[in-house]
Amino acid sequence: MRTIRPAGQDLLPQVTEVMPFQLSGDTNSVALPNVLQMLQYAAITGTLSVRLGSIEKSVHFKNGHIVFATSNDVQDRLGEVLVKAGFLTREDLEKGLVLFQKQRLKKIGAILVENGYVSPKDLYLGLKMQVKDIIYSLFLWDVAEYRFAEQVPPDVIELQFNLQDLIAEIIARIKREA
Repeated sequence: MRTIRPAGQDLLPQVTEVMPFQLSGDTNSVALPNVLQMLQYAAITGTLSVRLGSIEKSVHFKNGHIVFATSNDVQDRLGEVLVKAGFLTREDLEKGLVLFQKQRLKKIGAILVENGYVSPKDLYLGLKMQVKDIIYSLFLWDVAEYRFAEQVPPDVIELQFNLQDLIAEIIARIKREA
């Protein structure tokens, strides 16, 4: 926040201008965990988009808390996460995708629950896994570009994640899989 006063007019009321929070760069200059912590400490709401080539993954924040993550990588799709976790069969996913193509206004998760292919609890667990997997994969990228925008898509499902717990979980997972 910046206070602006016209020169020589100290008696006028202060005008306060709120400057947009701007953050962009690459993970070679500032490591991703540091970027995530900056956003948490700033208690900011918006979207951090991280790009490597044609793949873009976004981490959505509300008041400094990670609430969701999205990706254009096919491996990060919810259906794939649910199948990999054993919450959904490949056959039921295919049936759900056919219905999804017909009902574009509904999210795939809603279609899978409505048709009994997955329980609401398993959908919720799958969504949390999806977000964690997306963020985990960002930690594996050597150098990527990032930018932050103070906007969150209106259809974001708000989950809550503790950043320190998430980073600790990711570090443990990296060690296990190394």
